[in-house]
Amino acid sequence: MEPDRRDSPAETPESLPPRPLRHHLALTVYWLGNTLMWGALLHLGLQSRLSDWFGQDRVGYYLGVLGFAGGVVGTVVQIVAGAFSDRSAHPAGRRRPYVVVGTLLGAAALVALGAAPSFWYFAGALLLVQLFTNVALGPFTALLPDTVNPREHGKASGFMGIARLLGDTGGLILAGQMLSTGALVGAPLALIVAFHDRRMFLMCALMAAFLVLGMVYTCRAILETPLRRPPAEPVLQIVRRSFRVNLRDHPDFYWLLLSRAVTNLGFYTFLEVLFYYLKYTLRVPDPEQTSVLVMLPAIGAALLSSLPAGLLSDRLGRKRLIIFAQLLMAAGAGAFMLGGGLATAYAGAIPAGLAYGVFTAVEWALACNLLPREESARYLGLWNVSAIVPQIIAFPVAGALGSALSAVQPGLGWRVDFGLALVCCLGGLYFLRFVRERRAAPDSHSGCHAQ
Repeated sequence: MEPDRRDSPAETPESLPPRPLRHHLALTVYWLGNTLMWGALLHLGLQSRLSDWFGQDRVGYYLGVLGFAGGVVGTVVQIVAGAFSDRSAHPAGRRRPYVVVGTLLGAAALVALGAAPSFWYFAGALLLVQLFTNVALGPFTALLPDTVNPREHGKASGFMGIARLLGDTGGLILAGQMLSTGALVGAPLALIVAFHDRRMFLMCALMAAFLVLGMVYTCRAILETPLRRPPAEPVLQIVRRSFRVNLRDHPDFYWLLLSRAVTNLGFYTFLEVLFYYLKYTLRVPDPEQTSVLVMLPAIGAALLSSLPAGLLSDRLGRKRLIIFAQLLMAAGAGAFMLGGGLATAYAGAIPAGLAYGVFTAVEWALACNLLPREESARYLGLWNVSAIVPQIIAFPVAGALGSALSAVQPGLGWRVDFGLALVCCLGGLYFLRFVRERRAAPDSHSGCHAQ
């Protein structure tokens, strides 16, 4: 049963005028802070911290435990929080109260994560970060379909792609600088030891501050139209209905969901094992710093391709651009799998970065006309599952496979993981063939979202 349309805000996205640049920027600020945080933690922070406690033969398994548990928490919380925000009659709006509360609690948990003295304290704090930040993130992403006219989906997609790339880039650079001791070469031993013990805390404190500042700016700049009357459903009924899906009425959406999930599995495998590939396969002396340097050509290619890809998708269609991105990412993963040195890694990063820029700019725009608007936040939560579940799978599979094979032959497992990323990108391309793209008309009644 769909929600009563009388519970929807009086102002619909289709009635909105074109949004000025400042509106798109306000939407991207919080997204930037969130991706900065996860870019630092997922691409380098967790790997570096776990390496302080465990060796190559065990680190992959513990990485898998954190990835699985955190992914489950993030998936469930985003869907449920989104469903509650769809029905919220708070005078400040449906989404912003969740964004404020979730962000403040998530920032506190992030500081606790940085101060964790051992693995199990670290694991508990990470689960709290997943819990509270996803309370905010699920409702936040619904601000896009709530406040942007469907005719601007391509434009909004490009801006969101750039924000995600800048966040990933900033997070990677921040982690590379904060977690590397290369800059302290020649310093007194006491200073190096003191910095090593506090570097994770300093990084997490900076990210928490940036996340809170982004929340304040976005919530002040974006105004919402509250629901006209409170929801009538009991709490338990809302929770139960949060996980109901309608495959029959929205088959294209679910094929797209599957394609995106499989492709993201390849992306996350690529990103999560890069540090271990450089450290254990190529044996570079400073893998934290080298991770940043290898990603620089990828970052440049991604930033250059993101906004043009979003705008171009309005004319050429989304599907063919996503296919292009999937093929490019497969080529980049293949270069890492077969390459024998750091030069090949630099070369392989270019098509991978270009693919990442195109994919992140266009993927969610393809879904804009495939979803019902009445429960946009709940469906946003389901859509975001296709980014979270791949993390659940990528961490234990890539980590365990990397450690197991590397125990037989040092460095082999992390090379094989890039072969797995290649297969996943081609698998996502296969499932995309079942999606029937329907270009949104100017008076479309579909919603859209990002992750």
